[in-house]
Amino acid sequence: MKEYLTIRTASNQSASVGAALTATRLADGAARAIGLFSPQIGASVNTVFAIVSGEDRAALDRAAGEIGAIADVTSVDRQALTPAAERNLDMLGDSPAMFTNRWFHVLSDKAEAFEQDTIPVWDGFEHDTKCNVIGLWHTAPRDGVTSYLLVARYDDLLAWSNSRYYNMDPNAPKPAWVESFARRRGYMTDTSVIATRCIGTSAA
Repeated sequence: MKEYLTIRTASNQSASVGAALTATRLADGAARAIGLFSPQIGASVNTVFAIVSGEDRAALDRAAGEIGAIADVTSVDRQALTPAAERNLDMLGDSPAMFTNRWFHVLSDKAEAFEQDTIPVWDGFEHDTKCNVIGLWHTAPRDGVTSYLLVARYDDLLAWSNSRYYNMDPNAPKPAWVESFARRRGYMTDTSVIATRCIGTSAA
């Protein structure tokens, strides 16, 4: 089981909270933050984001409680996640690269089409852009909308910008992933992205 946590901290304490998280063994090893993210663009600096994996709901509950008890943590918001596809989880570690945490809010009756226009074209997308897709997860449907979290690794902000299909030469041949990604716009009600640095994982 997995959850996405938004961990809010006291002013200017996110670095110390992040360091504490990397040193913490959650729920006696029954849960682990497999990715900890420090925002660079698009979210408050007084925040740490985490993907937490747990053996069961009880382990995730314990982990959230332990995180909430860390000094200078002011709140922990939890979102349950179901994997759509996990691809490069081993790349989640302390890194100077840019990791995007992007949310796609998709009409629930278009969720299957969204996945079909996303997952099968990742090989081509990664080849053409030098991006590494970490994984795609979704929340339970709510009010006719299913929210998807995509985490991906880019060397830097320029690499991310160059990977946008709408920034490509309009006269160049369009690979399959460009057509697929453009088509997804019709399935969504909204989308947002946060640029982060991965600061590691919690202790094993």
